Amino acid sequence: MKIQQRFILHLLLGLVAWLTLVALTVPVVMEGILPKLGFGDEKYEWMILVVVGLDTVLCFIWFGWYVGSPILLIMKWINQLANEDFSPLIDYGKIYKRNGKLKMRFRLYQEVITQLDDMRAQLEKAGVERIQLEKAKRDWIAGISHDLKTPLTYIKGYSTLLLNPNYHWSQEEQRSFIQEIDDKGTHMEHLVQDINLAIRFDGSHSVPIHKTRQNIILFVQQILADVSNDLRAQKHQFELQTETKDFMMEYDPNLLKRAFQNIYMNAAIHNEAAVLVTTTVEKQQDVLIIHIQDNGIGMTEETQKNLFHRYYRGTTTEQKSEGTGLGMAIVKSLIEAHGGSITVESELQRGTKFTILLPFEKQD
Repeated sequence: MKIQQRFILHLLLGLVAWLTLVALTVPVVMEGILPKLGFGDEKYEWMILVVVGLDTVLCFIWFGWYVGSPILLIMKWINQLANEDFSPLIDYGKIYKRNGKLKMRFRLYQEVITQLDDMRAQLEKAGVERIQLEKAKRDWIAGISHDLKTPLTYIKGYSTLLLNPNYHWSQEEQRSFIQEIDDKGTHMEHLVQDINLAIRFDGSHSVPIHKTRQNIILFVQQILADVSNDLRAQKHQFELQTETKDFMMEYDPNLLKRAFQNIYMNAAIHNEAAVLVTTTVEKQQDVLIIHIQDNGIGMTEETQKNLFHRYYRGTTTEQKSEGTGLGMAIVKSLIEAHGGSITVESELQRGTKFTILLPFEKQD
């Protein structure tokens, strides 16, 4: 029932209550009270108007309280929410009965009360999430500072050794130092790229994407070859299973390559023991489905829940977390920039499975 209909119903009930009160009080006063007081003559019939007037005033006061008291309580609730107090209303017991149902006079504003209660719950949830996000940002900034400082320390240290005039390093030692400097510089470059990508893919900015028509199967094969040659992933095994070896579709190779690399390197970095990472590609109508599954250590429910959130640096082991905490958030943005989606399923000690859906246009 809409609030307008409910208001009319309550108004009619108030009118019935007024007529009932008049019907009861007039006979009692005129035939019972006045004769006992010695006012039985007809000249006191004007007292009927007085009784009816008093009944009307009492009904107006009662109806004003009946309709107005819920509004005052609702205004108090709104003021409480405006002051960022998302706790349940102190006068909660005045609104509901013991069985949890609304009291009669509050049923008139049932939709308003329900929406306010939902708003309170949402604001409370948003407040908790905001606090968690602020904490995550602070932790992320601290982590980024550490992640940038660590390779920088190596670069500074090896540079100092090479520039030391009091010692002549062999060619092999110099090459080893330079290789370390190059590796740490590459690591820092990736960190900076993550930050730049996160800024580019912020919700307030459009994502620049330049699609070209290429063989997606060959593209994935090349990425797997690159990842397999990475020192951090050499102990792991990568396989590709596909129905076809030649499938042309439009995508941005630079952005999509970064997305797949982040997923594969995530599997390599967070699994100390050797794991098998299997990539399965299949077509269904106008969607390309790519499954990337490993048999590694898996993730906790909390990690799965926050995996695609920015600044989350989760890990399922005691090892130090690497990267910016933006990697999987960037993956999600890159996939969605192609009009696709990505989901994750994982279980501890049973592995992780990513499912990527990429739409494509059918060619005649």
